[in-house]
Amino acid sequence: MTTNEVIKTLAARLKITPREARLHLRHLLAAISERLQKGETVSLPDFGGLTAAPGKPRRTFDAATQEFIPLPAKVEFFFKPYKRLKARLAKWRAT
Repeated sequence: MTTNEVIKTLAARLKITPREARLHLRHLLAAISERLQKGETVSLPDFGGLTAAPGKPRRTFDAATQEFIPLPAKVEFFFKPYKRLKARLAKWRAT
């Protein structure tokens, strides 16, 4: 599903204009991003939970110089689907 499809679906369900739906979607994503940046878990009922955690720094080998190069840690994102979403997807796959 693309962003435009989400906006069209949201506009149709809420009976608002696509412009308003786009604005609502931007605000929602901004709020989720802010919480993840603070290290908090974002919990969406009947859907799942989103978390962001710092990864570990790594090393890579440079074949040209024959040296190991340290790589900085990255932020890793995780999504854990809740039971209701898993059940709906299982039901959908069974058909």
